[in-house]
Amino acid sequence: MPFDAPRMSGNPLFSGWYADPEIHCFGGRYYLYPTTSDRYDKQTSYECWSSDDLTDWRNEGVILDFKDVPWSTNFAAWAPSCAEKNGKYYFYFSAGDGAGLGVAVSDSPAGPFRDAISRPIVGHYPHGAQPIDAHCFTDDDGQSYLYFGGHRKCVVARLTPTMCAFNQDFRDITPSPGYVEGPFMVKRKGIYYLMWSEGGWTDHTYMAAYGVSDNPFGPFEYGGKILENNPEVANGAGHHSVLLLPGTEDEWVICYHRRPLTETDGNHRVVCLDKLEFRADGSITPVTLTHTGVPAHPARP
Repeated sequence: MPFDAPRMSGNPLFSGWYADPEIHCFGGRYYLYPTTSDRYDKQTSYECWSSDDLTDWRNEGVILDFKDVPWSTNFAAWAPSCAEKNGKYYFYFSAGDGAGLGVAVSDSPAGPFRDAISRPIVGHYPHGAQPIDAHCFTDDDGQSYLYFGGHRKCVVARLTPTMCAFNQDFRDITPSPGYVEGPFMVKRKGIYYLMWSEGGWTDHTYMAAYGVSDNPFGPFEYGGKILENNPEVANGAGHHSVLLLPGTEDEWVICYHRRPLTETDGNHRVVCLDKLEFRADGSITPVTLTHTGVPAHPARP
């Protein structure tokens, strides 16, 4: 390697089977919240990973254990989301393969988190949307929204300032007939980009797409595919999150899971980072899957 070559994150970012990652930068450090990729009955807790530069990732340990969440059924801990509001960190999580979405709270982005309301924040299927795969998005005006949904339906509602309740009914915003799960929202230059996963999570059809709108409720104009299977690199790339790198105006990374070419077990998924780039017209360039990942970037630029 040349002496002046930049340090790279490498893909996968760390060892072990993990999926559905959501990445953030909180308080001058990167935090990554994944699903433990295993049999549903073994998915009973959440871990957090952190880094100061995207290259060296530290396991912060278990941040929420379903043994402390009685309504969770101690089963199927899936696809978490984390958000900061007024010095507290709110952790939204899927439990029990449809038992509900929960919300937990902590003073630290690395936890530990405790169940905030001792019941699901969503315990039914609004508009047919399975209560899984929550994503909390906070707009420029400070208003937070919770997007979620499986069973090919996506919904959203405004959160109250407590971050533990809603102040409106859920809206069906299913953006595409191909929508399956994993919604994620970003806002760039006044445009709302809703992203989601399509296909079957256990095979090569899994992928991610996006749509755009001028407001967080849509409707969303289909924009194209972001992540796709690459038979030379990895299979089943999808269920992602996106981050604007701190200290930059328009440099983005995409954190996602994929299945190594050598693996056939549906649960053998790993967490990866690659660049996400926007074209001049605001459309998103399809992501190039790499083994090298992204260059080191300090969380405190």
